[in-house]
Amino acid sequence: MGIGERLKQEREAKNLSLQDIQKQTKIQTRYLHAIEEERFEIMPGSFYVRAFIKEYATALQLNAEDLMSEYERDLPFDKEEKVALSRVSSSKKNKPISKTPSFFSFLPTIIVIVLIIGILVIYWALQNNDKPDDSNANDNTIESGEGSADEVTIPPVNSDQPSNDEENQESASDDTQDTSDEDTTNESNTTIQLEQYANNESTYQLSTSEAEVILTIETTDQNWMQVEDVNGEQFMYKTFTNEESPAEINISSTEELFIRFGNPSTVTFFINGEKIELSEEIGNTTTPQNMYINIEKQ
Repeated sequence: MGIGERLKQEREAKNLSLQDIQKQTKIQTRYLHAIEEERFEIMPGSFYVRAFIKEYATALQLNAEDLMSEYERDLPFDKEEKVALSRVSSSKKNKPISKTPSFFSFLPTIIVIVLIIGILVIYWALQNNDKPDDSNANDNTIESGEGSADEVTIPPVNSDQPSNDEENQESASDDTQDTSDEDTTNESNTTIQLEQYANNESTYQLSTSEAEVILTIETTDQNWMQVEDVNGEQFMYKTFTNEESPAEINISSTEELFIRFGNPSTVTFFINGEKIELSEEIGNTTTPQNMYINIEKQ
């Protein structure tokens, strides 16, 4: 007896229809029918075969892990394939990430420098206009006494010493340069975009140039949390509470991530500090959600 026939018998023994299973698992009926007939070739990929069978078995209150181990040889688990979701548009996947040209990041600094030069030119011009004529140079000489040869000369103003205005302008220029450098350094190298949402299933495309990829999960209540990769390695499979929040999971070697979670209004996900925005259609529902994330390394 194959795994499909086994699941079908268990379903019929519990007097459940495929529509009943579909309501519990949110898996389309045509995929459930294909599982029972073991027509796995119509599934999007071996990862989905495994994930859907687990959901089906859990809905029938069977031990999903034991069932998968029992029929491991009959299922397409050993195929080395990179799962490509049919719902993901290739044009969006190959779309380059636009970056702001570096010239614009230095534009505020250039403007400040031009202003400083303009102020210095105006100051120099005013200083030259205020200088006394040579014909009045003798006014700066004071005789100490009648017929005395001793003279006191007023020293000229030292124009080389920087004024307070110049010092303030230079300080402002340094602050502007530091702020510009900080903005360039803090530019994120990770982007994540919602590609599609339907039937409580979300598909995301993640692009990153960082070597380490960290998933962070936060909750304000408690949520059922199932996190695993395309190879079936489980990172979390339990009820996640706010006492354990936040939780960090290293997914650096993962190409595709599957997350199933309940009570979506109380949970938040981040990858490398970038928040995963849930679809507005989810709203305040408590219905369990499935999330598929394709990870592309730059």
